[in-house]
Amino acid sequence: MANRVIEQGVHHIGMRSCNYEKTVRFYKEGLGFKTVLEWEWGDSGKACILDMGNGTCIEIGNDGEPELPPVGKFTHLALRTEDIEKAYERALAAGGRSKVPPTYSDVIQARPEPWKLWFAYVIGFDNEEIEFIQTVSDSFSARADDEV
Repeated sequence: MANRVIEQGVHHIGMRSCNYEKTVRFYKEGLGFKTVLEWEWGDSGKACILDMGNGTCIEIGNDGEPELPPVGKFTHLALRTEDIEKAYERALAAGGRSKVPPTYSDVIQARPEPWKLWFAYVIGFDNEEIEFIQTVSDSFSARADDEV
């Protein structure tokens, strides 16, 4: 059953960048995101919203600082893919750094059944962690649809 409060999923995830141009280029060229909006404010402020391709977006602002303390508790951005190798290699070609190469995992302790997937991590220009997930068994999505 659909979530009655958040019926349409995630709209966007926001991040502050201290490497704005490189970060935007990385997400567009490396990960295939498309520009939805761009805007400026004040003397030098700018931001954009990029679509992942399914209506879920990331907002990038140039108001980051190298020593900016973490905000909240989010640890990484996880993106679904049908081709883990291609997603990983494309991100590296665009300047991302490898954290974990494509790796198979059979999470046998997952209940009600194991979760089988491939995953990989890359690091973006603002040290953000991006995880790619390619599921082998899609019971994860099916279970979410069944919950009340």
